[in-house]
Formats: sequence, structure tokens, C-alpha cells
Amino acid sequence: MALNAPKPLAQSGSGVIMPDLTAVLKLPQTVKMSDATFRQLREFIYKQTGIYFQDNKKYLLEGRLGKRLQVLNLPDFERYDQLLRAGTGRADEMRFLYDAVTINETFFFRNEPQFEAFEKTLVPQIVASRKQNGRATLRVWSAASSSGEEAYTIAMIFLERIRPLYPWLDLEVVGTDISRSVLETARSGVYREYSIRNMPPYYLNKYFTADDGRFTLKDDVRRLVHFEHMNLYDRPRMRTMSRFDVVFCCNVLIYFDQQSKIQVVSDLYDSLNPGGYLFIGYAESLHGISSAFKLVNFPKTVAYKKE
Repeated sequence: MALNAPKPLAQSGSGVIMPDLTAVLKLPQTVKMSDATFRQLREFIYKQTGIYFQDNKKYLLEGRLGKRLQVLNLPDFERYDQLLRAGTGRADEMRFLYDAVTINETFFFRNEPQFEAFEKTLVPQIVASRKQNGRATLRVWSAASSSGEEAYTIAMIFLERIRPLYPWLDLEVVGTDISRSVLETARSGVYREYSIRNMPPYYLNKYFTADDGRFTLKDDVRRLVHFEHMNLYDRPRMRTMSRFDVVFCCNVLIYFDQQSKIQVVSDLYDSLNPGGYLFIGYAESLHGISSAFKLVNFPKTVAYKKE
């Protein structure tokens, strides 16, 4: 929705600058989403992503999609719903829709207890379970990887702490996300201060080059990671993800309803090798979702093991 620009400020006889209130009062009000349109958009988003907006989250969807109305110069949410359902332009708009309904909050070394369990317990167990005949590859999936900080953290930990102990071991990290825009950031390997705020100085100095507030990952880290576009609710696509030793899928299940959680977790289970591990967010649980995993406790965190 395009807003008419207010008229210039008026000057009183005393020289004091006063706003032209008649122009301000003519500004259109924020467009509201009807309950019926909310239900239609919610159902569309759910079918595409498995993400479900409860009734009390209408304001959230309204606020996030309201910006798209302004960009597209649409008068109301009904027109936006029609755009999403139409063949022309739908594919392009889906990218922006995914960005609007997901939150990409992440930074390097965010879940240190999980990384410590990965380094000190999981990797030694996985290595010991394999017969060593030449080189081997440890495969890790960073599901919902956002802009790549988690995936690259795993790569740095491998280079610094794991490879010296197992020089014959290689690493492949696959980062996936539903948002193409955050994947572009991940592939670039360039970050701002917000992303590196929890970074140990040793890692920052060794694995990044800094230039005018931008921090660029070095190639020896980036070559261990590759990124792919993926919707975790897409079952055929999920079935192509297999033979992983560890899956990190943190702070994702909270967006799904119960049925979607069961489907996604089942597919994550199938993606793991026997003896593989799944990490989820601290506020998440598999209680009532899956009994296929064995809950394993570690200092300050837990993981789910496929036996």
C-alpha cells in the first residue's frame, strides 16, 4: 500500500515550525486482516510449510505480511492471498513469504553445551563404532541453518579440536533452510558484529579476516560446508537426506503443530545412521512426538540417539 507523503511543515508567525495536521489526518490507517483472510492465509502457509499460526498470533502474521502489501502496492490482505494462490508471480512471492513467517535468530557458538557434547562424546563414539580402513567422513546436517553460523561453528570445531585427534577423518556439513535469502548470506561467509558477538577471540582471529565491520570466513572453513534450499515439511525432499551421523535441528519444532512435528521428526530419524544423534532446541522436546529415539543426557544439554 503506497502512502501519500505529508505536506511540508508550515511556519507560524512566531517562526515556530508546525506540522500540517490536515495532511497528517489524511494518512490512511494501517490495513487490518479480516478473520476470514487470516484463516485462509494460515491454511495456505500450513500446507506449504507445516508452520501453524494459532488464533492469538493473527497480529504477528498481520504485521509481517503488512510490509509486503506496501512493497507490492496492494490495498488489502485479500489481494495478497489471491496473489499467493495465482499461478503468475506465486513462485517469486513464496520466497518473501518464507522470509516473513520464519525467524532467523542465530550467531556463532550459540549452543556451546551441544557443541561440547558433539566434540567430546558423540564423535569419539561414532569413530569407535566404525571399522577403520583408510579415510572416513563424518556427516553432519544443520537443518534450518539460517545464515550458516551453526554449520560453520561445527566446521571450526572440527578443524581445531577433532581433526588433530583423528587426522584420517573428513567432515561434510550440509546446511539447509527454507529461506533463500539467508542461504545467500551463508554461502557468502560474510558476517557482521552481531553474528560474532559470542565468538571466542581465538577462533575469530584464526578463521576470519576483518575489514570495516565485516568478518569473512576463510576458505578452509567454508570448503567443509555446503548449503541447500529445503523445506522440512517436504517429505519427498526430506527422503533424499540420508546417512547423517548427527543432525542439529534447533528451535524449529516450536513453529509446527503436533501432526507436523511427528512427520518432521520421523523424517529426521530416517535421515540418521544407526547410532546417530539428533539435537533440538532447549525449549523443545520429543515427548508425545516420537518414542523411536533414546534420550541421552549430557552436561547442560540432551540429545536423541537412533539405536
